[in-house]
Amino acid sequence: MNILLQNVNIGKPWGWGGIESHSDTLAAVLAEKGRKVIMGCWVSGSVRVAGGRMLPSRRITVRNSGDLSAVLRMVLACRSEKIDVIIANGGREYWPAAIAAKLSGAGIIFIRHQTDRIRGTTRWLMNNHVNHVVAVSHAVKEALLSSGIDERKITVIPNSVPASRFNPALVRRDEARTELGIGSKDIVVGTVAKLHRGKGVYEVLGALADLAGRYPLLKLLFVGDGPERDSLEQEARRMSVHDRVVFAGVRKDIERMYAAMDIFVLPSTCEEAFGMVLIEAMAMSRPVIGTAVGGIPDIVRHGTNGLLVQPGDEAALASAIARYLDDPAFSSKMASEGLKTVEREFSDKVMGERFDDLFKRLGLL
Repeated sequence: MNILLQNVNIGKPWGWGGIESHSDTLAAVLAEKGRKVIMGCWVSGSVRVAGGRMLPSRRITVRNSGDLSAVLRMVLACRSEKIDVIIANGGREYWPAAIAAKLSGAGIIFIRHQTDRIRGTTRWLMNNHVNHVVAVSHAVKEALLSSGIDERKITVIPNSVPASRFNPALVRRDEARTELGIGSKDIVVGTVAKLHRGKGVYEVLGALADLAGRYPLLKLLFVGDGPERDSLEQEARRMSVHDRVVFAGVRKDIERMYAAMDIFVLPSTCEEAFGMVLIEAMAMSRPVIGTAVGGIPDIVRHGTNGLLVQPGDEAALASAIARYLDDPAFSSKMASEGLKTVEREFSDKVMGERFDDLFKRLGLL
């Protein structure tokens, strides 16, 4: 089976996020299963994906949904590589990929990562000219259904993490902490996100301030950057906790950042389609706290493999952090159950099997 996996940002020196991580992992696991995967991306020749595997690539950039030059490049790739199916992993790529599939006789699968409503023209395209749409969470599926997409066209296949990368046994915790200026005895609550209000960054900072008096070794680690960074630094000074807050910026060695943490928090107030960072943290055996929005409850089951709080509730967030700090046995149990959840539901191996099942159902394999 020959697959053109289209994601314009793969190979770029910037612009990496959850969708790119999904493409990276999916390409690697499909290649591991013996599928020939060609990457339609930023670079031509070859590109390195998860696990260090090198895959052939075609430079296929997409400026917008009406980019006819992108259609032409996809058609040429499909014909020369005898592509059986195109997988389009971003909304901007949907129309060019669907047209290229129609012109080259290939199948077409869309992957949907957002919970916003589909426009009428794209709804028509999905219902009439796409083999299938993969939703990365049940929240995304519900958004597709509410937009009028035929339920028979939708399958939920969650994001996954590569076990070869997110393995706590492979990371030196103290080394990562030393690099960040964090002591070995410090208690670190961390989050990985773009620093904007929708990610609950002020709520977690407020929770730190609430808990600072009770836990003198408590620190907060922000991994990521964004428009609120300067304001967060000012707010930390106003709250007199600036010496407890570490801003690590954007990191490529994200597994080392999880290793430096004791507790991981994703306190989003926006509608998270999935919450990739949660399964990464769980794979690194960290107890997690999420908010009950979007696709997060697909991952975190309150009191079973982590804790859920209501979005925007700073007091509840502080209470959840304190519960972990005050009950090490409970914290350890949640970390263990979280790791089991990833191995059972969100591993790259499981995602590969689910895609193979889908290919078979669609008659593509």
